[in-house]
Amino acid sequence: MRGIPGPSTTVGESDLPPLFRASDHWAIARQSESFHAVRTQLALLLLAAACAMLAERINSRIPVAVAAVLYALSVALGLYSSRRRARVHWQVHRAAAETLKSLAWQYMVHGGPFRSEVRDPDALFVERMEERLRELRKVGWADPRDGPGAARGTGQITPAMRAVRSKPFEARRDIYLRDRMLEQLTWYRNRATQARHAAGRWAYVTAMLTALALIAAALRAMGGLSWDLTGLLSAAAAAGVAWQEVRRHRPLTHAHSLVEQDLEMLRVAMGTTVTENGWAEAVAEAERLMSPQHTDWLVGVGS
Repeated sequence: MRGIPGPSTTVGESDLPPLFRASDHWAIARQSESFHAVRTQLALLLLAAACAMLAERINSRIPVAVAAVLYALSVALGLYSSRRRARVHWQVHRAAAETLKSLAWQYMVHGGPFRSEVRDPDALFVERMEERLRELRKVGWADPRDGPGAARGTGQITPAMRAVRSKPFEARRDIYLRDRMLEQLTWYRNRATQARHAAGRWAYVTAMLTALALIAAALRAMGGLSWDLTGLLSAAAAAGVAWQEVRRHRPLTHAHSLVEQDLEMLRVAMGTTVTENGWAEAVAEAERLMSPQHTDWLVGVGS
């Protein structure tokens, strides 16, 4: 049946350019570092606020000293994170990885500028790759090819990429629909679900903390509470809101859901009505939908 991907070569990340795998590794590492730094800083600030509250209650200098140390650690961590620029490096390496992945897939399946009529697709691949990486290098992308023995130029085109490109249209179409589009559809669907659940959990947590702060303030005003918990609970609620802003749960839910819907409609069309003549344009549109720039635009709209 036309449109259902059949048995053929399976393309995995190990078949993509070595430069993609290096950039992907750095992006994952810097993303983890960025989130860990923010989480640690928020925890230090909350602990410092708790110690300050305790010091006021028991009239002791020890909690005051601990709070001062925690505040100092938070400031030091903020300065260190600013110098490391983990978030910037994460984003630029992710952009490089996704650019290389997209170019590789377009090259393999004769999509976008790599249509069947191109005389020298290898030279065009290198030209487009270096052109885009040159721009990313200006904003902080570290080129791992500066080391000895690194593959340059056409060395980034793997044997699997050449093998897929040499296949007939039907085989290339099936590989793209299964190993690229279905894989991305699953990824966007799972990420939208995860972000939706996380947004719901954090909204519940912050609402509960805010309600508890309100109750604590009321009880304190009526003299029914000896401990002033309002500040601590308010700080905890603020930390929850800050964490949600960092992770962007709600706008990512919106963005990933929209990309999933658009990709599904395009996948059906590419498997049923798109002919070989219109294939290159359809692939280019699919890659545009899957680009980080498109997701970031949707996140901005949904924020």
